[in-house]
Amino acid sequence: MAQLEQWVNDRLHDILGLSDRYVSQFMIGIARKASSPEDFLSRLEQTGTIDIDQSVSAFAKELFEKIPRRQVVEKPSKAIEREAIEMERKNRTYTLLEDSDSGEEARDKQREKKKSKDKERGNKRKNIRQKKASESSSDDETPKR
Repeated sequence: MAQLEQWVNDRLHDILGLSDRYVSQFMIGIARKASSPEDFLSRLEQTGTIDIDQSVSAFAKELFEKIPRRQVVEKPSKAIEREAIEMERKNRTYTLLEDSDSGEEARDKQREKKKSKDKERGNKRKNIRQKKASESSSDDETPKR
């Protein structure tokens, strides 16, 4: 910061023939608030402190470029949200592909599992039916008194 003030003092001495610490701080402050070199020049004109000519406009452009600017830092939550939106946008463009041979093998395995489950269920049902049938036949065999 001190180097920037010194540079402004030197340039003001070359242009206006005077250099003052407070004037250089004033110029740096106006340059920080400006959004562009043209905005900086218009702010200088509004203050009425300096007559604007070629050397002053060149100085204003140089000073504006030398002022350190804060970069917009994106919050982590916003970054995650933005990435999620981009991922969703990408996912919408994807389409499903037809199954390959490995897909057929997977389907065959699923069919075999389903058949084995059906067999297990069928066996249980048979056992239940047999028990019911055997219970009713046992009732028939017992003599009635």
